[in-house]
Amino acid sequence: MFHLDSDLRQGLIFGVSSGVITTSGLLAGLVQTPVSSIILIVTIVSLAISDGISESYGLFISKKVEEPDDKGQGPVKSFIGLLFTKMFVVLSFLIPLLFSRKLGYYKNMMWPILWGLLILTILDYYASRLRKEKMLPYLIKHYILLGITLGLNVFFGRMINKL
Repeated sequence: MFHLDSDLRQGLIFGVSSGVITTSGLLAGLVQTPVSSIILIVTIVSLAISDGISESYGLFISKKVEEPDDKGQGPVKSFIGLLFTKMFVVLSFLIPLLFSRKLGYYKNMMWPILWGLLILTILDYYASRLRKEKMLPYLIKHYILLGITLGLNVFFGRMINKL
């Protein structure tokens, strides 16, 4: 098992979880509308940059004020871990477009769901092993959050598309 600095690990785990749920939700809503591959690419890249920077800096500031007298590098490690992990995970949802510009795997939600579940399962395996706990409670919570996020975004994407 990987032995990472706790601050770096916090950023990495936050980035993976947030990256999967945010990107899957965004795609679920977006593909309910007439969308081209270029719009999908620009949207995902913009999400990777904007959300990656925003969440990373938010975590950095949060950690700074958590321990005002601490002058250590913990907040910086969390910032770096979250930024790069979030950007990598979000951009990984573009993998099918490396092979084809067709949006079928996105429109039927096969790719975002399967890719998201795989990444969350790996994350939950790591977290459960690290804490020496059963994996199932982690999976159930993550899968429920992903399902709610997907369902709400599909619903609102369809509703907005009808306007």
